[in-house]
Amino acid sequence: MIRSLLSLAMYYHELSPTKVAVFRDLGSVSFGEGYEILSRGAEASLPFWLAGYLSREGLVEVKEGSVSVQDVAMALINERGGGDYEFTPLKPRFYLEVKSLLSRMREASTSDPEAALSLVKLESNFDDLIQYRLRKIMRVALLSKEGELEELTEKILPEERALLRLLKSLVSGWRGIVVERK
Repeated sequence: MIRSLLSLAMYYHELSPTKVAVFRDLGSVSFGEGYEILSRGAEASLPFWLAGYLSREGLVEVKEGSVSVQDVAMALINERGGGDYEFTPLKPRFYLEVKSLLSRMREASTSDPEAALSLVKLESNFDDLIQYRLRKIMRVALLSKEGELEELTEKILPEERALLRLLKSLVSGWRGIVVERK
């Protein structure tokens, strides 16, 4: 079940709009329920997956900065400093972008020792960040009341929201069975 929920979150990110600068006249590009006319020098809003593809082909440049090694380190520092129920705001596609960054760095690390060191730091920081956020999500699932969830879910990413709701449902169901409530 969690795999399905996370897949939906990934699709959500892939379909979310991102701004690009167009390098070449590409004409009208249709996608889903809309279309964009991509003219050289213009800015356009495209689904993330399409912006990534056109960027790799050298036809556009994604205007939104992608996550860097330093962004992950700063997020970890901020997450450590936050309270038990405080979540550091992360970019909407944070996990997706970190996965992409990890992939690129793994490839670069095969031939560059500095990239290999950066990769180790990134993996460590990312693992620690996930651990901190997981602890907070589990604490919220265990101790929060239903009404409190809505306020907290606005501050976390869709992937985390899916996990929180699933954990909260499991905990509530377990408690109901143990104390014979429905």
